[in-house]
Amino acid sequence: MTAPPPPMLTEAAPQLALEGIRVLDFSRVLAGPFCGSLLGDMGADVIKIEDTDRGDESRTWLPQKEGQSAAYLVNNRNKRGIAVNLKTPEGVAIVKQLAADADVLIENFRTGTMDEFGLGFDVLAALNPRLVYCSITAFGRTGPRARDGGYEALMQAFSGIMSITGEADGAPVRSGVSFIDLATGSLCAFGIVNALMSRARSGRGQRVDGALLDTAIGMLNYQAQSYLLTGEVPRPMGSAHPAIAPYRNYRCADGHWVFVAGANDGLTRKLLGALGLAGLCDDPRYATNAERVRNRVELDRMVSEAIARHDRDALLRMFEEAGFPASPVNSVAESLEDPQTRARAVTWPMDHPVLGTVPVVRMPVTFSAMQPAIRRHAPRWGEHTDATLAGLAHSPAAIAALRERKIVR
Repeated sequence: MTAPPPPMLTEAAPQLALEGIRVLDFSRVLAGPFCGSLLGDMGADVIKIEDTDRGDESRTWLPQKEGQSAAYLVNNRNKRGIAVNLKTPEGVAIVKQLAADADVLIENFRTGTMDEFGLGFDVLAALNPRLVYCSITAFGRTGPRARDGGYEALMQAFSGIMSITGEADGAPVRSGVSFIDLATGSLCAFGIVNALMSRARSGRGQRVDGALLDTAIGMLNYQAQSYLLTGEVPRPMGSAHPAIAPYRNYRCADGHWVFVAGANDGLTRKLLGALGLAGLCDDPRYATNAERVRNRVELDRMVSEAIARHDRDALLRMFEEAGFPASPVNSVAESLEDPQTRARAVTWPMDHPVLGTVPVVRMPVTFSAMQPAIRRHAPRWGEHTDATLAGLAHSPAAIAALRERKIVR
């Protein structure tokens, strides 16, 4: 995809909100790295701290181009990178040096792991009372599963989200997007910024506790609230909506799919009129949304039969003329190449030492008075170890000795 690039960050660009904030990012894979990248996008100096044995496992994920992982590239932009062995006293001492002047720390180890390293919140808060310390875990830091590990798809299953995803008569389905990880990263960035604002008043940092489980329950939103309110257990409905009808995918004559959004009574009248089903508007079974939901099976059958008579593009033009909202069910490629997506410049150009200039999905928020952009490529493993240690007054000989002993990489 070649989208028009946004304005690049220049000396004359307005200051970003987090310039001057230093972040130590110990996280791996997705939720934590995405959180760190959002802070980096807004100007924070983010130092990614990896181990000396394997590094961030997302570096190995497919697909790759010239050995560079797509997942790693997009979630580690705007960071420096160092590699430190946290199982050694010398490695821990290096991190404590960095933490003494840091504003934020992000980690997503299992609960208790940072304490085992000697880098827990209590230790580092005593060293630096202004530190905002963000822990991201699967199940949270409290409760009987607090020390259990977990992955995003496991949380889709555990939270109940997977039970309502998929067709009514099919197996539970994982969402094609790792939205729990990404939402957790976004919420933790939100939490960190709020903790920094609180620090501006109180002078003290605090712990921010993010959990994939908490995010998943939060994302259930009205589905969870429906159960709490009525006791009815939500069920999978494919592309349909439990509270609105007609609101789902339908197949066209040419085999393509469209999503129609009969979100209220007025829009549904436009839909039915366009499809030659205007008479249904006067039928009490379909006159209001509540009745349409109760009678959705028969309504869906009639709408499906009417839509199946039209090819997709002709149908969408017909809906547009009627003022009814509908969308083609695009592939990812079709979405990224759509004129509207291109007009939104949804990627930033990133200069990379191996790949050259590549597009990277940008943070999905823009500002009228700030210009976030790519300032640093996703770092190579240990790329900035020497420069960072030199900034801590380590001599070249001392750095070489640390590397020889595999304390740094």
